[in-house]
Amino acid sequence: MASITSAGVGSGLDVASLVSQLVAAERQAPAARLSTAQSKAQSQLSAFGTFRSALASLQDAAKALRDGGTDALKATASEAGYVSLATGSGAAAGSYSLEVVQLAKAHKLASGTYASSATVVGEGTLSISVGGDSFDVVLDSSNSTLAGIRDAINGASGNTGVRASLLNTSTGTRLTLTSTTTGADGALTVQHGVGETALDGLVYDPLGSSTLSELDPAQNAKIRLDTYDFESSNNVFDEAIEGLTITATKAEPGKELSLEVNRDSAAAKSAVESFVGRYNALNATIATLARYNATTKDTGPLLGDSTLRGLSQQVRAVLSSGIESGTYTQLSQLGVSFGTDGALKIDTSKLTAAIESDAAAVTKLLGADGLGGKIYELATPYLASDGRIQSRQDAAQGRLKELSKQQVALEQRLTRMQARYQAQFGSLDTLISQLKTTSSYLTQQLENLPGY
Repeated sequence: MASITSAGVGSGLDVASLVSQLVAAERQAPAARLSTAQSKAQSQLSAFGTFRSALASLQDAAKALRDGGTDALKATASEAGYVSLATGSGAAAGSYSLEVVQLAKAHKLASGTYASSATVVGEGTLSISVGGDSFDVVLDSSNSTLAGIRDAINGASGNTGVRASLLNTSTGTRLTLTSTTTGADGALTVQHGVGETALDGLVYDPLGSSTLSELDPAQNAKIRLDTYDFESSNNVFDEAIEGLTITATKAEPGKELSLEVNRDSAAAKSAVESFVGRYNALNATIATLARYNATTKDTGPLLGDSTLRGLSQQVRAVLSSGIESGTYTQLSQLGVSFGTDGALKIDTSKLTAAIESDAAAVTKLLGADGLGGKIYELATPYLASDGRIQSRQDAAQGRLKELSKQQVALEQRLTRMQARYQAQFGSLDTLISQLKTTSSYLTQQLENLPGY
């Protein structure tokens, strides 16, 4: 909006001040209304984001219950350091004897010694194979040194999994070749072209002649479970026992370990506690967003909103209803009950006893066909990209855009009003100036009349 800096020349009136005050008076009421409406819409938009976050957190906890969080198993070995264990879908309780026979190794070869990395070895073509997949490395005068051969192998466009390096020993420099793949499938062979005798020192053929020394063999990992042998190229055994992944970390042939797979009561208890905690967080969030204090008149941004009220009632109804049959059909039988404030509370000793007494019944109550699955499904239409919360957020966002347009329109209207007032006061000032001029002229004429 243009500024006003000068007073009326003819009238002497403070035109700038008058126009500013008139425009400010016109702005005050609509600007206050728009500001209040914008603040409310922004507050609602933010509040729905908070509500969405709390509900999504509860849905995550419900998913953990739905997916068997209370039916978790834990695998342990009688001694640490030999294996790491992870249970998954399909695991079952059991006991096994385990022996880690050997770990997987990557094939590693080394050349004889050369004076230095700058020593010229020779020109030709090296054909290197990794588990049957080969690539060629062409050596000429630009890369025929030991360092040049290393760089040529590492930079070869068709390199199928070989890392070359130089090893400086007390007797000289050696070229080493290491497969990037562990296990027997990563075995290396190195050959050169016919007649390229300069490269004779860089040959490895397990079925023929070799000049490269084998530092580490291409070796699979091996374990023995209950007298049965299993092999893996990468130390990971995920099919030996259904639902259990065994990762070998230390080998000791002849060392027999005891492997136990048992129900994980602590994990089950933690899954229930997580669900209760997130439900209580959602309950507190709804209470804050929909609050009303009759004394202070403090209200939440979503007071009276049907989305919050409906979701809260539905969740509580599901948790109160339980399931129709089973050892445990109600949350209260697990030591979980509603308090007077609507929050859930846990009797830890009762929950632990229920899990240890009949974990399968706990899973039935809280699993896919029980409360966990029902709460997960209940939350889904609220959290969907085109769901109920998103529609409310879209409405608030649309309201903000409309108010922004109204703000622009208000400023445009006030700008036109200011221009109109300036024009009107300018015309008045011109008229007064003309009247003053006429008055002065008449006064002079009267003074010149005889006998005046």
